[in-house]
Amino acid sequence: MKYLRLVRWPNLIIMLLTMMLLRHLVIIPRLELTGIDPTTNNLQFILYAITTLLIAAGGYIVNDMMDIDVDRINKPDRMIVTKTVSMGMAEKLYYGLSIAGSLTGLAIGFLVNNWLLGLAFPVAAGAMWFYSKRYKRMLLIGNLVVSFATAGILIMVWLVEFFALSRQPELFTKAIGVMPEITGFVMAYALFALLATMLREFIKDIEDMEGDAKGDCRTFPVVYGVLPAKNLSIAILTTLLVMIGFWQYILYIQYYTQAMIFLFLALAIGLLLLARLALASLTVHYTQASLLSKLIMLAGLLSLLFVLPHA
Repeated sequence: MKYLRLVRWPNLIIMLLTMMLLRHLVIIPRLELTGIDPTTNNLQFILYAITTLLIAAGGYIVNDMMDIDVDRINKPDRMIVTKTVSMGMAEKLYYGLSIAGSLTGLAIGFLVNNWLLGLAFPVAAGAMWFYSKRYKRMLLIGNLVVSFATAGILIMVWLVEFFALSRQPELFTKAIGVMPEITGFVMAYALFALLATMLREFIKDIEDMEGDAKGDCRTFPVVYGVLPAKNLSIAILTTLLVMIGFWQYILYIQYYTQAMIFLFLALAIGLLLLARLALASLTVHYTQASLLSKLIMLAGLLSLLFVLPHA
C-alpha cells in the first residue's frame, strides 16, 4: 500500500480513465462513422497507457525525493520517502519506472513509424526529473511544465492514432472528414485540463508557501505574496468557468445535451471554489480549495461519458 501511495495511485487511475474515455468515446466512434477501424489496436493503446502511467509514477517519486526538506514542513504527516520507503528504494523505483516508460515509449514510436513521437516519451521522463530538481523552484516555469504535461497526455492519445493513420494514405483520406471534430474535442478537453491543472498548481503553491520559502523555491506566492497569488488563481478560475460555459454552448448547438447538462456540475464546483478562494485566509482554506480544484477537473473530464457521436 505504501508503494501505491508513493506513486499517487488515484491520480494514475484518473489518467487511465481519461485516456480510455477519449479513445473509446471520442476517437474510435468517429472514425467508425467513416467506415474504418482504428489503426492502433488495443495492445498499442495499452502500451501507450502503460508508458504514460510509468513516466507519471516515476515523476511523482522523484518529486517526493527532491522535496524531503520541504515536505517536512508542509506535510510531515503525509511524507512517504524516508518515513515508510527508504531513499534507496525510492531511487530504484524511480529509475526503473522512468527507464521502462522511456523504452515502451520508443516502442510506440517504432510501431507507428514516427521516431519523433517515440522520443517524446523519454523527453517527458527527463522533464519530470528537471521539474522536480529545478523547474518547480523557478518562478512560473514549474507550473507551466506540469500544466502542459497534463494537457499533453490527452493530445498524445489522438497523435498516436493520427500518426498510425498517416501510414495508410487511403484510410487517412477517408478519415479526414471527422478529423476536425476529433481534434476539436481533444483540444477542448486538453485546454480544460491545462487550465484546471494550472489553477490547482497555484493554489497548492499558496498552501505550501511556508515550506517552499524555506526550501528556496521561487513560487509565485513566495516571490509576490499571497494576495497576488490568490488574485491570479481567481483570474485563472474565472477564465476556466467562462471556457466551460462556452463549451456548454458548443455542445448544446451540436446536440450533445447530456454532456452540456453534466458540465453544470463542474460549474457549480467552480463557483464554490471561487467563493472559497475569495474568502480564504488560512492554510486550511487553501487545502479545501485544492480539493475543490481536483473535483472540478474530475467533473469536467467525466463529461466525456456523454460525447458519443450521434447515430
